[in-house]
Amino acid sequence: MPGWPCGTMRSASASALPLPRRWARRVRWVLARPLADQWLLLQALVLLGAARLAIRALPFPRLEPLIGTRSAESPHEVSAPELQQARRVAWTIRRISDHTPWTSNCFPQALTARWLLRRKGIDSTLYLGAAFRPDGDGLRAHAWSRCGELYMTGGDGAGEFGAVTSYA
Repeated sequence: MPGWPCGTMRSASASALPLPRRWARRVRWVLARPLADQWLLLQALVLLGAARLAIRALPFPRLEPLIGTRSAESPHEVSAPELQQARRVAWTIRRISDHTPWTSNCFPQALTARWLLRRKGIDSTLYLGAAFRPDGDGLRAHAWSRCGELYMTGGDGAGEFGAVTSYA
C-alpha cells in the first residue's frame, strides 16, 4: 500500500538461492519447530494473507469493524500468561512476515496480531498513525499493535509517528 513505510526488505542473499532450495529450507525449519509453533506459524501465514486481501479489497468503512472499536485502548496491564502469548504472537509474525509471497508490511502485521490475540481472548490495541515525510512532501502512514506494555508489531517505528486513532 503506498505510503506505508514498513514494507519488508528482501535480502540479496535470500534471493540468490533458487526458489525450490529456499522453500525447502524454510519448510525444514518449520517442521523442526514444536507442533504448537507450527500451528501458530500456519495461522499467522493464513491471517497475514487474509489481512492483506481485506486491506486491498475492502473500503476502510467495511474493514473497520474487523479491526475493533475505534478510539478505544486495551489495558496496559496484562497477566503473565497473556504477555507470554503476546510475545509468541509477535515472534511468529516477525518470523513469517518476511517469507510471504505477498507484501506483509505493518498494517497486515498489526491486524494479524490483533486477530490472533482476539481468538485467545486477549485484549490488544491496533494503532494507525502518520508522520510528515522528511522532505515535507506529504504524509507517511504506519500501523502498530500493543498488548499490555509490549509493542508486538511496528513498535520500532511507532515513536516517529503520531497515533491518529486506535482500535481495541
